[in-house]
Formats: sequence, structure tokens, C-alpha cells
Amino acid sequence: MSQVKKDRSPWVVKKCESFDEMRNYRIQQWQEASFTVRLDAAWELVQEYWSIKQKNTDELRLQRSITNVTRRAS
Repeated sequence: MSQVKKDRSPWVVKKCESFDEMRNYRIQQWQEASFTVRLDAAWELVQEYWSIKQKNTDELRLQRSITNVTRRAS
């Protein structure tokens, strides 16, 4: 039987009997997660990737190089 326990993250930790069980559980967990949780997880992966590549994480912030946008008359 599998054991489930909570850690400090929003994700549940579970001991699985096989890799297939673990894969299926993670897919189900990911699909049941809210949009905010999925977005936070994706952003964390982006930041981790940038730190591994030794790039400055400040470059990920919104750049405001355009100061004014006007619409042309049609």
C-alpha cells in the first residue's frame, strides 16, 4: 500500500511501488493542481534553468524599453 504525507510545498509526497505508478500519480497531481500552482512551478523551473546557465535572473523581469505606444489612424 502506498503512503502519503504532506511537506511544506503544495505538492503531496507519496511513496510509489513502481515508476509507472509514480508517473501516473504525478500526471494526475499536475492536472488537479490549480492554475496558480502550475504557473508558480513553471516560473520556478525557468528561474532554476537561468541559474544553471549562470545568467542574471534580473533579465527575466519585464523590460520597459518602450515608453510610449500610439495607434495609427486607419
